[in-house]
Amino acid sequence: MKIRVSIISRDILAQVRSDVAMLLSAVDTGNMESVDIATDKLLVLTTDCRSVDLSEDEWRVFLDGIRSKNSAFKSNYILLGLVCADIFPTVTADDYVLELPIDGNAGEEDSSV
Repeated sequence: MKIRVSIISRDILAQVRSDVAMLLSAVDTGNMESVDIATDKLLVLTTDCRSVDLSEDEWRVFLDGIRSKNSAFKSNYILLGLVCADIFPTVTADDYVLELPIDGNAGEEDSSV
């Protein structure tokens, strides 16, 4: 598994939030078909956003770094931009970042920053 981390464009932020709500609901209920649908929607929606794919180990190191500064941190797919400054050095306080687990074997190409 890989984690795609994307800076969300302002013009799609509302739709990303809506699709993330659908994804969270699907995860909470264990509806894997809806998880796949929401994930696919988010991947298509963020195609033109600046993105990078992290290995699961890289993602865990990233999250551990956040949690070392804020033990109450919970990952809910959308992060404040500055939290991701280690991944995106040019990210701003006004940015939001989507972190989305993807199947690394699904033919997804690694995107560079």
